[in-house]
Amino acid sequence: MTTNTLPSLRAELSRSLWWISAAWLLTVLLSVVWVVRHEAEELMDEALRESSELIYGLLKQGVRLPDELQGQVLPAPPHKEHLVWQLLDSRSAQVLRRSHTAPARALLMPTRRGLFDAPGGWRLYAIPMSDGRSTLLVAQTRAERLESRYGALLALLAAALAVSAFWAALLSRRVRATLQPLAALGTQIQAYDPMRAETDLPPASRAELLPVRSAIHELGQRLALRVRHEQAFAAHAAHALRTPLAGMDAQLSLAQREADEASRPRILRARAAAERLKRVVSSLLLMFRSGAELDVQDLSLGDLADLAQRLPLDQLQLHVQAPADRTVPVRADPNLLSAALANLLDNALRHGAEQAWLSLQLEADGMVRLRLRDDGPGVDADRLAQLQAGLNQPEDAAAVGLGLRLAQLVAQAHGGCLSLEIPAATGGPGPRGFAVCLQWPSRGPGSRAG
Repeated sequence: MTTNTLPSLRAELSRSLWWISAAWLLTVLLSVVWVVRHEAEELMDEALRESSELIYGLLKQGVRLPDELQGQVLPAPPHKEHLVWQLLDSRSAQVLRRSHTAPARALLMPTRRGLFDAPGGWRLYAIPMSDGRSTLLVAQTRAERLESRYGALLALLAAALAVSAFWAALLSRRVRATLQPLAALGTQIQAYDPMRAETDLPPASRAELLPVRSAIHELGQRLALRVRHEQAFAAHAAHALRTPLAGMDAQLSLAQREADEASRPRILRARAAAERLKRVVSSLLLMFRSGAELDVQDLSLGDLADLAQRLPLDQLQLHVQAPADRTVPVRADPNLLSAALANLLDNALRHGAEQAWLSLQLEADGMVRLRLRDDGPGVDADRLAQLQAGLNQPEDAAAVGLGLRLAQLVAQAHGGCLSLEIPAATGGPGPRGFAVCLQWPSRGPGSRAG
């Protein structure tokens, strides 16, 4: 399963947050609708009652309207009336006085004081006057009341939506900030190498990350201890092999002098095989000495070229293409690089190469690239892909030869890598064959190009 298909904690928390926000908003909206519906209705009914009492008080205090007003309409400047009123004759239901937009006919003939729903979509409040002959009605249309209610609802809903969106965005940002230490821990784990103390994990920044950090640190220490044991065993085994190999070569040398002409070619081949085995053992000793700590030195590209030319070679002609500027500084372990080159050249010789070309250069990205090509039969594209895949799978020891594996370990110890290339794409003289590229930072292991 790739990281793109794995569920994300951040996405899950964000979805949960938005769902909770949506549920909270819906709950608030329903509550607001219910409250506004009832409270607004009561508020508008109370406004009808208070308006009726106010007009009642004015009429009772002797505020009289001129009798000559046509249609008994109270004069007023043009305006929109939200409340209308009528003064009715309690017996005949005749409209005695009314506001300028009130209907000319009685809205309702009530029999008592209070709130009523009148035909035609009116809501009114009735107060019998103290003279016993008239009744005051103050009314409002249902449409007016609905408009007021919906206006209040829309304003409250808009405010609730804005507040909810603000807090949801704020909480989402807070979730991302809270998960940032987890992402930082992932980056720290990628750079963590239990074999190098300088890459140790920093202290946990959150209490929840403390057990994760402790578990990873303990696992790294166990793996480092296991690697050290394996390195110690490999170094001991390689060291133990040197003496019998030296004795074997001495015995083969004596046998070669004493043997007849027919047996000497076989003895020579046996000595060549023993010599290759000695080089492999020497490489193993270099790789695993002192816990695989590098002996990094300040060198130059010219020093590396001279180092390659001093390698002991049998039946293989090496052409070193020295860089134009031999003084370019490089940091590397010369002994490990010698061992890697010796194994690669031995591979080329065993696979039928007669010549090899070595080029050294410092690229613009700050990486030193050491390319080795030979004129052997080479491999096809499928086999090249298999070898490269084998290099990317350290647990599959049989996928590549020991020479390539050792060269890869040397490159990785320098903070670099080893790759296989198509010879025609590397340029330079020579026919097609097999090409290998070692690259590492020019500033030494663990550095980065500027």
